[in-house]
Amino acid sequence: MYLIARCPSCGKHMMANTANKTRTCSYCGSKAELFSLRVLAKAETSRDAVRIIQGLKEKEAEARPGVRFKRFKP
Repeated sequence: MYLIARCPSCGKHMMANTANKTRTCSYCGSKAELFSLRVLAKAETSRDAVRIIQGLKEKEAEARPGVRFKRFKP
């Protein structure tokens, strides 16, 4: 299972496998303990987690006109 949360340091979305206890942010490099993160969503597969993160980014983009995100295509 995968968790989607925000990095406590930089605020970017991060995906974490529940088999691990910590996750290092791929954007800022800070390490976070999974049990201390506020979970935004859960997914069964990493592909589903990526889709959830894309949806969250799209919602944020709608809230801030003029900001665009590239869509990830596996």
